[in-house]
Amino acid sequence: MHAADETAPLPLAPRKRAANQKPCPSGPQRGFCAITLVLILGYVGLQIALAVWVGRGARSDTDYLVAGRSLGAGAVGMSIFATWFAAESLIATSSEVAAEGIAGARAEPFAYAAGLVAVALFFARPLRRGGFITLADFLRNRFGGATESLSAAVIALSATTWSAAQLFAFAAIIDAASGIGFTPALLGATLLVMTYTLFGGLAGDVITDILQGIVIIVAILILLALMIAAAGGPAAMWAALPDTALRPPPASETWVDRAELWLIPIIGTMVSQEAISRTLAARSPDVARTGALWGAALYLAAGLVPVSFGLFGPQLGLPLGEGEAYLPSLAKALFPDWLLIIFTGALVSAILSSVDSALLAVSAVVTESGYKRLFPNASPLALLRVARTATVGAAALAAGLAMTGESLRALVMDAGAIGAALAVPIIAGLAGSRARHAAPAAIVVQIASLAVLDWGLGVPGAFLWMLAAGTLTFAALAAWERRRPAPEPPTGG
Repeated sequence: MHAADETAPLPLAPRKRAANQKPCPSGPQRGFCAITLVLILGYVGLQIALAVWVGRGARSDTDYLVAGRSLGAGAVGMSIFATWFAAESLIATSSEVAAEGIAGARAEPFAYAAGLVAVALFFARPLRRGGFITLADFLRNRFGGATESLSAAVIALSATTWSAAQLFAFAAIIDAASGIGFTPALLGATLLVMTYTLFGGLAGDVITDILQGIVIIVAILILLALMIAAAGGPAAMWAALPDTALRPPPASETWVDRAELWLIPIIGTMVSQEAISRTLAARSPDVARTGALWGAALYLAAGLVPVSFGLFGPQLGLPLGEGEAYLPSLAKALFPDWLLIIFTGALVSAILSSVDSALLAVSAVVTESGYKRLFPNASPLALLRVARTATVGAAALAAGLAMTGESLRALVMDAGAIGAALAVPIIAGLAGSRARHAAPAAIVVQIASLAVLDWGLGVPGAFLWMLAAGTLTFAALAAWERRRPAPEPPTGG
């Protein structure tokens, strides 16, 4: 989401795919593009093979969805980092900072890192201590089946939207490398991601997350070193930075714009099934908290690198693209061909480590809050089959959403805003509330408010109105439930 100015869209408004994303050119470069595409497919194939090998021992939904609750702090931290450091963390952040200066770096990495810290400090231990598989499980424990069903639908919608953002980016990379067109590239990306997630489950996801996280870090550090060298060293690079790059947000940006820019990623991250699933898979509540803190720290440190790409890249005098083409053009200008292929692999790593987590989030709520409630005596193997089937369905839905043409940041912010509708009942539940009528009412009111005010009317501050409406609804109904007389016990006859 861009900081507000005279030309910026509303915080959650859709934006079309950048017009300057060009397919692979004809001529000599065509051969290089073909090699790049083959290597991308080979790299993804190796990831699929590793995920299948690691996930081969899954015998139940618990194995598939929370890795048998076996993760240590390092695995939790690296997996959270790799999951949250997605395509928009690199591509959208660097382009927004290049266009807006440091004011474009508030959501990424600062607001999302703050959300991960909140997960560590307030959510990880109590949720892991409760032995839940999903956030919907927790809400059922506190508020009953109606709240579980509603929250499962919200989680599925949010995670599917997040998946769409990552598939959008993956398809753009394949299209740029091959020139086959966005739609065929999207279908191919969906098939690859579907296979990757289908057989690995969370155990395979975490192992590949660790490898992908290492690839991401190495690649962006190499690009950072090349950028510093091209600028003539750190001192020269800093001296060339114009004062406008460090300017505060424009005066036209209202407090409502600023509040939404910070609160959507913070609150959306706090109650994200994708991030919290890693802590639920930890060996213990303390490991869950420690791992989440490590993930937040790593995310913040790595997230500052794309910010530097946006700040200092435009000062190099290179022919750089705009919007979502900015970072690929910077990499193409600085990297030799063989390193450019590695950097493309890093972008693919960022996408794979995020999209599989979102698809597993959908699988988890469909299985645990849907099929298991309808068929409580279902065998672990039957639940595993349902979870894998849900993965396929979620990938197909995400591909359809990616076809709408929204930008990376717009899709991600939409996902965060939708997921944030669960914040009020989750926080209240952790505080001890068991207001069975208040929780589902708050969720319904918030989703309705967001749909009408933002998606329907485009009202500025729709997200803030959503939070206010949900909080007031929960508080009023919780107070009513406390004052309502308890039902009289039945009399014998």
